[in-house]
Amino acid sequence: MASIAEISYLLEMVGIDKAFPGTHALDHVNFDLKKGEVHALIGQNGSGKSTLMNILSGTLLMDEGKIFRNQKAIAIHSPVDALEHGIAMIHQEMRLFPELSVAENLYFGNYPYRHGRIDWKRMYTMADEAMSMLSGEIKGEQRVGELSIAQQQLVEIVRALVKNTEVVIMDEPTASLTNEEAQSLFQVVEQVKETGVSIIFISHRLDEIMQIADRITVLRDGVLIGTKDRNEIKSKDELVDMMIRIKPASAVQHQEKDCGPVILETKNITYGKKLQNVSIQLHAGEVLGIAGLVGAGRTELLKTIFGVYKPDAGEVIINGSSYKNLTPQKAVKLGIAYMSEDRKSEGLLLKMNIEDNIIYSCMDAYSRMGILKVKERRDTVENLITQLRLKTSSPKSLSGSLSGGNQQKVVVAKWLAANSSILLMDEPTRGIDVGAKSEIYALVRKLADAGKSIIFVSSELEEVQLVSDRILVMSQGMVKKELKMNASVEEMMSYAV
Repeated sequence: MASIAEISYLLEMVGIDKAFPGTHALDHVNFDLKKGEVHALIGQNGSGKSTLMNILSGTLLMDEGKIFRNQKAIAIHSPVDALEHGIAMIHQEMRLFPELSVAENLYFGNYPYRHGRIDWKRMYTMADEAMSMLSGEIKGEQRVGELSIAQQQLVEIVRALVKNTEVVIMDEPTASLTNEEAQSLFQVVEQVKETGVSIIFISHRLDEIMQIADRITVLRDGVLIGTKDRNEIKSKDELVDMMIRIKPASAVQHQEKDCGPVILETKNITYGKKLQNVSIQLHAGEVLGIAGLVGAGRTELLKTIFGVYKPDAGEVIINGSSYKNLTPQKAVKLGIAYMSEDRKSEGLLLKMNIEDNIIYSCMDAYSRMGILKVKERRDTVENLITQLRLKTSSPKSLSGSLSGGNQQKVVVAKWLAANSSILLMDEPTRGIDVGAKSEIYALVRKLADAGKSIIFVSSELEEVQLVSDRILVMSQGMVKKELKMNASVEEMMSYAV
């Protein structure tokens, strides 16, 4: 067997370090890639996978580290730089132009010309030949918007290949595919690999990883845990053990309690391919944790309950009454609050002060005949600031000036001011530091003990375990398992993947 020193890598990333405010996303990570291999990159949400690949593809700049191609140092400051070095990334959300033809998408920005005009005939011929590498069924003249998701995925791959790409990064390429379509994609990956192109394959589906990868690298909390050859790995459980972070026993958890009657229920909710016959129950005073990974359908479920998405089938039942056409406005009147995972875009108005953010969702309650009840409004805001231990010099401070944890508390305060009884929390600790997370956990339990009913969605399985009275694990748009509050992280992960 060749020694490590004798191995020649097509690509090497050495000591890659990246920090964001409050988060050390990558801690001097190493990653390498051989010619003509499929190298899988896995880890929980927030492990640093996407950050590492966004650096390689030029979307992000690293703080420290070096990248080598064929043992020569290269600089990547933009996606254009990456392409010049033969590196292309196929994102989970496809970036095709649906109104344009396959040919136009393949050669966008690099159309063939003749006598100063686009040579359409030549471009369609070039596209037909290029697509025939992977699919003889897709023609250059077809409009991309008329293709299936799986076919669009093939167009994305070919678009990367026609740019003389040597490295293709695939970020969750099967997230929107059926099992049959995924198997077809794997055949394409094998074809591409045989041409000498190297593929970095990101996926949460460990069955896929075990099927397609030559090597597997695991990241956890921005740290490289290890890289193994596929034939060294005996089972998926070995990968699960590498992916999860075990909390000390002393950190787990609150006492079991008796919750009240069912106050919210979904029956057979179906929404495209995102949700498939999802039925859940939420009890009064309960924290229902929903665990899962990217593409599991957790956010779609919360947004369907809140009326943002209209389900294709099924119903939402609130306090015994069935609703099939909920809107966010109606949901708010029924006492439901939705706290988005993107609090800066969907939760707060950052240029508005704290007091106005807290009150604007329930302005009618603090005015009479067009006149504001100034004292009542001020008292409510100050009581909530005290109750939630929100750190601010004044209610008139801009929300955008607060830390992430305190911004999250403003979102909670907003819905408490609106007297919401059902709180839908989507990744409520995203982007906040460890100390602030602990305060959010304590706040969630305090609200539940006060009678609020909470659905708590998180990709961090440890915090689902920490705060929940009951746990549902979702995967591929379905509830895979209901677990008790003392379920282990390993057990949750086994169903999540």
